[in-house]
Amino acid sequence: MITAFLMMLATSTSEMPAVPTRLDTVPVIENWQGRSLSPRWSFDAQKVYRRGECHSAVNWRGSQLLEVDVLFLLAGDGTLLKVVPVNSECAEIDNFIGKRVTERLKSSFPASGSAEPQWMKSQVRFLWSD
Repeated sequence: MITAFLMMLATSTSEMPAVPTRLDTVPVIENWQGRSLSPRWSFDAQKVYRRGECHSAVNWRGSQLLEVDVLFLLAGDGTLLKVVPVNSECAEIDNFIGKRVTERLKSSFPASGSAEPQWMKSQVRFLWSD
């Protein structure tokens, strides 16, 4: 029984598509609610950012702006399979994004009807004042 489970697990993970290396080849999730909700998480993101060795936020009109492109591996029914932040340059922020999306937005993704999982992308944004 354990062997059958391990074989099933190995099969299912081997069928997952590799993380894309070129963002321009990944379709955008149009009107994804996480893009509009993520600024509400800015206060929490700021605390996480400052705890880590993070330096990728930019000055924007007297505040700090952090925009992170995020890849999502989605099943055909919109089920979230994997979250991969790609340009935050901050492991703490990557973990924060993955946890927040998984906890609060896991059912916010559109169904594609595809038989195979596919990668899609969007962006989260955080803005805070120092």
